[in-house]
Amino acid sequence: MTDRSRPLLLQNPGSFVFRTVGIISTPFKQKFGIPRQSQSLSEAKGIIKFAHDINPLNACRGLDEFSHLWISFIFHENIDSGWKDTVRPPRLGGNQKVGVFASRSTFRPNPIGLSVVKNLGLNEHNELMVEGLDLLDQTPIIDIKPYIAYADSIVDSHCGYADEPPTTEMAVDYSDDAWVQLQNTNKHYPEFKALLENILSQDPRPAYKKKSIDDKIYTVLLFNYDVKWQVRENRNVVIEIITLASL
Repeated sequence: MTDRSRPLLLQNPGSFVFRTVGIISTPFKQKFGIPRQSQSLSEAKGIIKFAHDINPLNACRGLDEFSHLWISFIFHENIDSGWKDTVRPPRLGGNQKVGVFASRSTFRPNPIGLSVVKNLGLNEHNELMVEGLDLLDQTPIIDIKPYIAYADSIVDSHCGYADEPPTTEMAVDYSDDAWVQLQNTNKHYPEFKALLENILSQDPRPAYKKKSIDDKIYTVLLFNYDVKWQVRENRNVVIEIITLASL
């Protein structure tokens, strides 16, 4: 039986095991296309379903007084991929290396992520609803904390190569077929169009692809739809939206 009073178990010096407090459901079914930052660049919503031995009404008591939250999570699909001490951040064009600790790379010595999200409160099932996500569907959540503005927002901070937000926004258009398919998609997910354009306007392609002619057809899996798109004359054009039976 799990001892709830000891959520962190010391296995040996310098090694720990964390428990999962919940699993989050998000529209993102693959890593490609997920906004590279959370609250500032993403319009995606998600729902955290808590572990069976956590009482959300008790654990989240008072949380509704906070507009934003810190969510700690596990990069669960990267665990077996290893890590390197230098990476190539997209903000530097994917060509210049920096240390992994000077980056937001998902491949880290410990696969732990941290995101700020908007708090939408508990729903009728006592699941926590949040907005402004950059998390893969079914990501394990290991902690939730309130965002404290006076302590967490530092006015005179500076951020190296990421001091300014991305400025390039690409227009998003649709083929005739994709536009018809979009109308049906929006019947099931009213937020689908806004979220898709939020993703594609940020040009989720690898950085090195943005400096050359690129006629590749890309795919983004969103909810249970396969969205095919291509760059044409500096616009992202949605070619087709295919309904998937299951993911």
